[in-house]
Amino acid sequence: MNLRLLVAALERNLGNTLTPELAQGLLSTLQQPDLNDRINVEDIPAEEYEGCLILAERIEDLVDEIKPLHAAHWAETESYRHGIELNADYDYMVNAERQGRFILFTVRYEGTLVGNCMMYLSKSTHTQKWVAEEDTIFILPEYRKGRLGVRLIRYVEDVLRNMGISEIRITVKTVNTVAKLMMRMGYAHTGNQLTKVFEE
Repeated sequence: MNLRLLVAALERNLGNTLTPELAQGLLSTLQQPDLNDRINVEDIPAEEYEGCLILAERIEDLVDEIKPLHAAHWAETESYRHGIELNADYDYMVNAERQGRFILFTVRYEGTLVGNCMMYLSKSTHTQKWVAEEDTIFILPEYRKGRLGVRLIRYVEDVLRNMGISEIRITVKTVNTVAKLMMRMGYAHTGNQLTKVFEE
């Protein structure tokens, strides 16, 4: 039962006549899956793989630590927009995290941050189901050994599924072969993203 969503729906309908249709809508609101306002990453168990630790962490706690990783990711995969300076909005990410609309997964080797996957969470306006949209999946090249990338993705999938997410959307760049890996892992090619970058 989702009382928070029900309260929000009642507030939106203050003053409206309680019709059978409105009553049905309010009842269905109670049955909608919802995520917690704040995701408790401390409750998500970590996983060890080949000397690395895969876990969920708060970006709020490691903004400065993650910046070099994001810069490496930008340099490797975003060449089509290198005329634009990387200027990540970490305040936005922290606020989204506090609202339960963002989750960060990390990979650490001997305590050092060597990879991450960032997901934004939202409810689809078409299906009313929760969707996770990838912002970043990246592991430093020197740590891309064995099946670490696969283990990270499977870990992310397991956590998101247990949270009530019903769909994951991932964008892959044409500068690497990640698309082939994702399709081998069961992801479908459902569209093509086209980009035009205006000169500043």
